[in-house]
Amino acid sequence: MKEPRIRVSGILENNGEILFVKHRKNNKEYYLLPGGGVDFGETFEVALKREFLEEVNLEVEVDKMCIISEGVDPTGEKHIINFVFIVKYKSGVLKLPNEERIVGAEYLNRDELDNYTIYPNMKNQLKNGDFNKINYIGNIWE
Repeated sequence: MKEPRIRVSGILENNGEILFVKHRKNNKEYYLLPGGGVDFGETFEVALKREFLEEVNLEVEVDKMCIISEGVDPTGEKHIINFVFIVKYKSGVLKLPNEERIVGAEYLNRDELDNYTIYPNMKNQLKNGDFNKINYIGNIWE
């Protein structure tokens, strides 16, 4: 029996822009918030701190959870549950890992997010920026 994948990611803002990691897979480029899978025995906070270090070489403080979404592949091959947190910069210099799929990291203006392919597609929530409550946005598989 297959199990859902639990993924955490963080919204790191700098002067109104949000940090994204640029990926390339099968000649397709898209952006993700920094983050990744939660390993067995890890808390969300520990996993998110680890992922920020691995993906962008930054230490962050994990603040509050602000978005929950799911991605259920219509073919039944994947089911991803995304937990998104506000994070605050602590230390480090932006640096990419030596991973073939990660080809960049950049801060994107929230008002220009419609110009980019972002997974999962939380553009409306990210543009709105109302993170005073947890936003559950359901199944947004693309």
